[in-house]
Amino acid sequence: MDNIKVTAPGKSLVGINSNLGDKATITNVSIYNDSSKKIVICEEYKGVTSGEPSKIGSGPSSACGYSTSSITYK
Repeated sequence: MDNIKVTAPGKSLVGINSNLGDKATITNVSIYNDSSKKIVICEEYKGVTSGEPSKIGSGPSSACGYSTSSITYK
């Protein structure tokens, strides 16, 4: 994802199943009206074949490819 504009409220920008090989590359994100920085940029889940996936992490990682300098709050 590149050159993304997001306006709060919201929960997360990207959710991936990293155990199933999902990866996200995120650059150039502008987030508006979220001074508390509540919107999570990238969340990782343990994907399953039945039922709901469980959250296993969030933030920059090898699967959630971004740096905090790529995110601008306005």
